[in-house]
Amino acid sequence: MGRWKAACLLLAMSCGLVGCGQNKTPEVSSVSIGKEGGITHQIVGSFEQNNYQLESLETLAVDRVAEYCTDNGSDSVTLGSVEEEDGKVMILFNYAAAQDYSQFNNREFYIGSLEEADAQGYYLDSVAFISADGKPTEIGDVEEWDGKQIVVVETKSGEDLLVNTYGKVLYINQSATSNLDISFSGKTGAYISHPMAEEGGMDESTLSYIVFEK
Repeated sequence: MGRWKAACLLLAMSCGLVGCGQNKTPEVSSVSIGKEGGITHQIVGSFEQNNYQLESLETLAVDRVAEYCTDNGSDSVTLGSVEEEDGKVMILFNYAAAQDYSQFNNREFYIGSLEEADAQGYYLDSVAFISADGKPTEIGDVEEWDGKQIVVVETKSGEDLLVNTYGKVLYINQSATSNLDISFSGKTGAYISHPMAEEGGMDESTLSYIVFEK
């Protein structure tokens, strides 16, 4: 299977999911950010054996990782596990850095300081934020920038994603300013729900902004 086809199939598994539960089997894909820079990505999708076998899916994931590592270094991405439970398949990837997650999944993903993000062209002054206590906030009103980090993550229509950070989430962009829903999830997480595009509508991607403590 070609690299593009493999990447599309793995991406498709992370779309069209519902809710975020507390059961043993996760119901939504997640990205967890490590303090040392590593990223853990668990894809959760419906398992339909008439479309593929678990063994062939694992082979697909292994091949995709091998292709990426050939171009970007042996430790840039590793495959943690491929499992099936309760009609869902879960694939765990580990990335050495945010750049590897971005390139492997062909989507924007940035982690860094507020000042660096602004310099990278994210124009945070134009983003409407909201605090954990529900207060609208402008990025210029955020104090002690040196003690803050921001993650910028791209999602596509029909995709739900739980973003876990290593510090307390302080601000997220307001849902009213985008075509998705984003909410706080516990003290260190944010939950992004990107509705499926209407029939005939554009399958657009959208950026979410999450500010958290170092």
